[in-house]
Amino acid sequence: MKHPWHKIAVLTLAGLALTACSTEEDTAASASPGGDAGDIKVVMLLNDQFDPYYLTLVKGAEEKAEELGIDFSWQAPTTLDVASQTQLLQSIAATKPDGIIMSALDADAMVAPMKQVQDSGIPIVTVDSDVNDASARLATFKSDGKVNGEMAADEMAELLGGEGKVGYVGYTPGIQSVDIRLQGWTEQLEEHAGLDNEGEQYAGADIAENAAKASALMSRVPDLAGIYASWTNATIGAANAVQQAGKSEDVVVIGVDASPDEVALLQQGQVDALMVQKPYDMGKDAVEALVEHAQGGEDPDSENLYDVVIATPENVDDPDISQYLYVKPESE
Repeated sequence: MKHPWHKIAVLTLAGLALTACSTEEDTAASASPGGDAGDIKVVMLLNDQFDPYYLTLVKGAEEKAEELGIDFSWQAPTTLDVASQTQLLQSIAATKPDGIIMSALDADAMVAPMKQVQDSGIPIVTVDSDVNDASARLATFKSDGKVNGEMAADEMAELLGGEGKVGYVGYTPGIQSVDIRLQGWTEQLEEHAGLDNEGEQYAGADIAENAAKASALMSRVPDLAGIYASWTNATIGAANAVQQAGKSEDVVVIGVDASPDEVALLQQGQVDALMVQKPYDMGKDAVEALVEHAQGGEDPDSENLYDVVIATPENVDDPDISQYLYVKPESE
């Protein structure tokens, strides 16, 4: 059964055989430069199977892989935890691809398993979320998260006329990309003297949990004027909570990402702005970098940062903005 993208499956990842061992001959064959692009195999490992953000990453990677004529596939664990991602990474590595693209679920916990794979001769590039040790991967392709948070704070100040109490709803700390957004948001709020930072609420992937956290924030701060929600499900949850509280005219919601559900909320006026990332470009560029590496070409820069665009109800249909909106899951 195909699950809706916005619900994280609670299935247990069982029966996964791990065979990370390899002979020196196999490793050398996998990592050998040169040859036809058709002989190159790249595998992408993402955090889930149905989020439009990740599906957009996949689309960019697939289209670049087709253009280059390489063997490309992607996988994601059925549970959102470090153990499952580590197991799947090791399983993929056992197939001896020429490169792996992945979004690291935890910036510290994934360092050791990634280093083990790289030491076996398989290069890794990260997309979206990196690790805190650059030696664990060849390169990263990700949004400039700090700028994302800073732009959200500036947009909030503009929408509120420079004054008001604001708060944050986001994912449990540990994913680097989300953590950096919070850092940028918090630091930039200090540049707006009229905005009072009322702190953070953290939730997992469940939309209802995010809505509950946003409701708790509004209950604690009755005159709250704005919420910055740091990713897709936090944005949807916060918008739902504000609407259910009858405060759509009183509380500004600024979200991150541009899933079809978020865009619909933006068009309905339940979300005031979206900080839209560029996952399609990340996926495309990550594939291209690994192919060039496999062919003995120049390695990519260690850190490749992408800007964001701000979508509003007024500009969301503008081609300069709409080209970055995320793809719809097949079930929609």
